[in-house]
Amino acid sequence: MTTQEATCDMCGGPLGQQRWRGFPPICSRCEMETIHDTPGLTGPYIDAYNRLRDIRNTLADTFRSIESESISAVEGEPIVEVIDQIEDLAQTFLDSVVVPADEWTG
Repeated sequence: MTTQEATCDMCGGPLGQQRWRGFPPICSRCEMETIHDTPGLTGPYIDAYNRLRDIRNTLADTFRSIESESISAVEGEPIVEVIDQIEDLAQTFLDSVVVPADEWTG
């Protein structure tokens, strides 16, 4: 899929960059409209969301580069170790901080 072929699932407009595997098929405009339309979000929540979105976009760009440059990634090597650490950080946060929706009372 080329950059011109990649379109937003919400508005049908161009994504502006080619997606990496698993990257959400939503343009930044629709993504920001969705976050701003969510009731009850605080300024610190939106700031944290924006920082995490930037990290996600940087990771996707880095993964695209690694893949397109055919850089080897073998278990135990530094690149893979960093990816494992990122995965561990995310899973630790999900396990220790995030409340499952069925347990949330609002």
